[in-house]
Amino acid sequence: MLAHEVLSEELERLSLYPVFGNPGTTELPMLQSVSSYILTLHDSIALGMADGYAQSRRKPSVCSLHTVPGLGNSMAFLHTASMNRSPVVVTAGQQDYRHMFYEPILSGPTETMASPFVKYHYEIRDPNDISRSLRRAYQIALAPPSGPVFLSFPMNIMDKESGEVTGKFGTELENTYDDKATMEIMQMLNSAENPALILGYEIDAFSAMDVAVEFAHRLGLKVFSEPLASRSPYPSEDQQFAGDLPPASALINMMLADCDFVLIVGGNLTLYPFTPAPLLPGKTVVSVGFESPQRADFTVRMHPGEFLKNALKYGKKNWNYRRPKDYSLLSEVARARKRLDPLYFIHGIRESLKGYSVVDEAISASPVLRRVLGYGSDRYFTAKSGQLGWGLAAGAGIALSGKKTLSVVGDGSFLYTVQALWTLKRYGIPLKVLVLDNGGYSILRSFASSYYPNMRDLDYLRPEIDVVAIARSFGIETDECDPDLKALSWLSEGDGPKVLVAHTNSDVPKLFL
Repeated sequence: MLAHEVLSEELERLSLYPVFGNPGTTELPMLQSVSSYILTLHDSIALGMADGYAQSRRKPSVCSLHTVPGLGNSMAFLHTASMNRSPVVVTAGQQDYRHMFYEPILSGPTETMASPFVKYHYEIRDPNDISRSLRRAYQIALAPPSGPVFLSFPMNIMDKESGEVTGKFGTELENTYDDKATMEIMQMLNSAENPALILGYEIDAFSAMDVAVEFAHRLGLKVFSEPLASRSPYPSEDQQFAGDLPPASALINMMLADCDFVLIVGGNLTLYPFTPAPLLPGKTVVSVGFESPQRADFTVRMHPGEFLKNALKYGKKNWNYRRPKDYSLLSEVARARKRLDPLYFIHGIRESLKGYSVVDEAISASPVLRRVLGYGSDRYFTAKSGQLGWGLAAGAGIALSGKKTLSVVGDGSFLYTVQALWTLKRYGIPLKVLVLDNGGYSILRSFASSYYPNMRDLDYLRPEIDVVAIARSFGIETDECDPDLKALSWLSEGDGPKVLVAHTNSDVPKLFL
């Protein structure tokens, strides 16, 4: 078989179709036999879609980038895939090595470029390596903590004869468990007067939500979400959930001031911005999971679900924490309607689009979105890196996996990957998009208000964008949200993509110290 035929068969065998990509001349040789391809009009969107698709399916996906320029276009998305622990097999073509001496255009150090953000990288020089390289890349991408890998395909090998690898191929997730370490951790927990349990993205990624709930209930523990969780750590509606930790050491210290023992399972303590305070001084901090943060006194690499399930047999106490009854949002929502605050529209989503997976790139409204819509299994996704433009692309990938999906993005975020609308239309991907249009970069204006107040109202922080006209120019059904929120039901109707624009006020929220 020819090398490009082996590539196609191996993609089929590993269930890596479809390929998400934006091809160039260096990729055409490797794509000759590829049978399922989703075209994006910018390389970065291909990687964002592959990221969302992989997270949603909990399996590797593949995207094809256009050698050095395409990889360069996609570096922010590669960084996000790394931060999100998304098992994406990233590929790129490479120039024909028969004239590489002359440094032809479209040649360059793709492996070096990708290396800071991938778990593994390799350039295929022998056509017989194609099948086994894909298998190795698949396994490494999936091995926890999962993450992107990179393969480079020089043009001149794709039409050569290639041997085919056959036989069994194992793809099971690692199931590491340490009973002795579990017993020691639970002894520390049982000795605590007022412990706190912090759960992270691995709870959802490893389908451990149910056992996390059972663990928290049986021990009566106070449960917090890790700061800026990339996916749901714990059901928000549950009586044990005490809320999200903010990404600042001083604020984390305040929220956990009365706790003497902190157990982190499946997550980390992400910080931003800087606050002049050491993190959790005087407290014992233990971490369990594959993330292995450096912010703990005692860290154990262990499957989070297996730990929680087996730790129950060592639980000796119940701390009887129950969250105080939630106050009603209705009075807040009524005020938000008069002011057209994001809260009003987000609260409407909760009622009108139940059962949707939500992709959050609302940025300045993210704290409100997390609080009002809440967490649940496969219910919440965001970019751990803080980049813009991920929400549309990743939402398209999640929707393509078969989940009812809503991307909530700001007007500034919307323009970063607006070409994703073409892909939604071309392939009939049923992503619903809510654009919160506040007429500017509200997150930057909020940061400026706290630290650089003289910059808050600068002209370049307040761009005016006609989101409706732009969305309609791609042939996407588009409407504007009326104050009665009737258009929210319109947004949920039908099997095609839709964009709804909600014009919110331009008030600057207080998001920083």
